[in-house]
Amino acid sequence: MANPDILFRGIPRARTRGYTANVIAAMRPEIVVVPCCGSFSLAVVAIEAGMQPSEIVCGDISLYSTALGYAIMDQDWRLELKDERGETVKSYLDQGPIAKAAAVFFMLRVLQYDRKVMKAWHIDHQRELLLNVDAYMLQLQEAVSEMRERLHGIEYHARDMWDTLEEHRQNPKAVLLTNPPRYDGGYDRMFAGIDAIFDWDEPEIGQFREADYKRLMDLLGESEAHTMMYYATQGEDPTPLWGEPWRAVFADRPGNTKRSGVNWIIANGSYKDHMIARTAMHQGKPKYPLFMGELSAESVLTAHREHKAVGDFYRDLFIHRIEGAQGEVYLSLLVDGYLLGVIGLHLQSFRSGSGVLKGTKASDLPVKVVFAFSVPHDVYARLHKLTLMSLLSSWLWDDCFAGQGWYDIRGCPRMIQSTMLTPYPENKTARGTGLKMRSRDRQDDGSFKLVYDGKVVDRTREETLKVWLDKFGKQTR
Repeated sequence: MANPDILFRGIPRARTRGYTANVIAAMRPEIVVVPCCGSFSLAVVAIEAGMQPSEIVCGDISLYSTALGYAIMDQDWRLELKDERGETVKSYLDQGPIAKAAAVFFMLRVLQYDRKVMKAWHIDHQRELLLNVDAYMLQLQEAVSEMRERLHGIEYHARDMWDTLEEHRQNPKAVLLTNPPRYDGGYDRMFAGIDAIFDWDEPEIGQFREADYKRLMDLLGESEAHTMMYYATQGEDPTPLWGEPWRAVFADRPGNTKRSGVNWIIANGSYKDHMIARTAMHQGKPKYPLFMGELSAESVLTAHREHKAVGDFYRDLFIHRIEGAQGEVYLSLLVDGYLLGVIGLHLQSFRSGSGVLKGTKASDLPVKVVFAFSVPHDVYARLHKLTLMSLLSSWLWDDCFAGQGWYDIRGCPRMIQSTMLTPYPENKTARGTGLKMRSRDRQDDGSFKLVYDGKVVDRTREETLKVWLDKFGKQTR
């Protein structure tokens, strides 16, 4: 028999689900809201994290999710045929919500073969499905029943994501797990043809589009509820494009393929207590406590060279394990002995002078910034700008490299430069720090390659802190 499994697959990926479960278990919210629940995998995660089904609210607009949601709640609903291709499951439509869900899933599988470039293998498997409909329907009803037993008691609504978010976004004791389709027409591609087979009380709303992300991030960024946004991209951390209060708290790229995108979790709040408890996943132990206090003119900034293990530890602590963020040199930025940020650099060209063009000097080469991450802070909304401003200040370079032969010869770099691939045309976090966009190239896939650089200025640690306090210190959460 052909495999009838149509759903029940791990979306998001296993590591992403694991991190989500750890956050929920650590935060212990009163309610978990999944406004685009898909196959209910994040609802399952919430159950595994210790939530009761009655503490979980789900919503979606697809027939697929609605069929499964009503089956889980044991709530009957209107589902009728409007195309003769569905005649093979017609007898199941008056047998209750579990049978109705199985009928929808069965027809989705049949239609999936229609969407392929039909070869003999596909034709044979589709024919085998239709010839053995009763056997497959029995298997599917058993699978739906298992989901019902696991999730019975949750609340499901066939409604617009925006309505679900509006109802719960100002609840400070809620966690919103927001996972809209990542590309335009996502539902059309996943469930093509199914609405032509069945007639049901479909919500009259538009589908989520890529252009809706700005509205969504602005809305949730000013909300009281703790939000974790699931976002896949081939590029680097997308949060600077949306600005505060968003920060990346997790990233995962499978090691088995270069084509898979990075699964990011982007949050509008700080999960420091949970993140500090994640030390078991790192090869090492904390060298510094994280900065959680207040900044004043009396605070003291310092910068230090770090071994790779220390730099990797804090980089992974802030964003989990992400490939492609390996620095040649690692720096730590401290405030009164507490870690404020971690930085990865490529210095080889600047130190050796390789790549110098005719008529220029090695000291003219920019230092490449591979990554710069700052500690999430519950009060200061623009704290990462202090990390970037410190990178553009001579005192940081003197702290870390004074006394080394190459530095005594060449001195402080004149420029730093960072390159990123993002789905958006600007990095908002760079505003006001001294970093300027020098180029923006649209890629074939619609993303942008952005190059930012900035001049390193002759500035003390005290002057850097004062400038930040005057410009950004009063912008609190």
